[in-house]
Amino acid sequence: MLKELQDFGLSEKEARVYLASIEIGRATADQLAKHAKIVRPTTYVQIKSLMEKGLMSTYEEGKKTYFAPESPEALKRVLEKQKENLRTNESLLQTLLPALLLQFEGAGERPVVRFFPGKEGVSATREEALMTKSKKIYTIFSYEHLANLFSEKELDEYSERRRGKGVYSKGIQLHKPHFERVEFDALTERRFIAPDVLALSIDLSIFDNKTVIRSYSNEPFGVIIESEEIAENMRSIFDFLWLNSEEPKKKEA
Repeated sequence: MLKELQDFGLSEKEARVYLASIEIGRATADQLAKHAKIVRPTTYVQIKSLMEKGLMSTYEEGKKTYFAPESPEALKRVLEKQKENLRTNESLLQTLLPALLLQFEGAGERPVVRFFPGKEGVSATREEALMTKSKKIYTIFSYEHLANLFSEKELDEYSERRRGKGVYSKGIQLHKPHFERVEFDALTERRFIAPDVLALSIDLSIFDNKTVIRSYSNEPFGVIIESEEIAENMRSIFDFLWLNSEEPKKKEA
């Protein structure tokens, strides 16, 4: 019955002492401690708690102090006390809740952060970008980073699906040679910043209220931060970098 008494609301040690007292009847603290298999100082603490709950009583006989269990019927009083405390707490919650909600809502936006491990995780963040409601993606990236993780076929297929969904991509690229061998369409705009000017080992994307960070290291991963404030600030940083970037060279005929 140890577990059942714990479910009822007694602590494990309270339940051990109460069961011990029921099994052996009146007893000294030493006897209860030995039967309950807990140390004597702890037994005194549990006895005091059980007496406060009305489950044990004490009396003197000669020079010894004995402790005796009260009838298990006393557990009904424990249950009623729990119900009373619950009603009090419910009333207190109703009083506090409006003020707590007001403070919670006034604390501002709470960003949601999601982590995506591995190549599949990085792919998942790229797929989520294709579902943008605004149909616009702002990105700072290195073609070399992408080529370390994805094949040229995978990259081409992704670009085709993006264009097929009508998603506009405005990107700052950190790998100049790639500009000289790619033609851009109406849904793709690129500029260049030399890697020695902007040294990044990660890629960044901003769309809707989301900022995405991708790492293509030995253990690649992606992180999506959902926050309107962060996304707006990242777009401002992107716009600044865009104004200070180079236009790509046109492909020679």
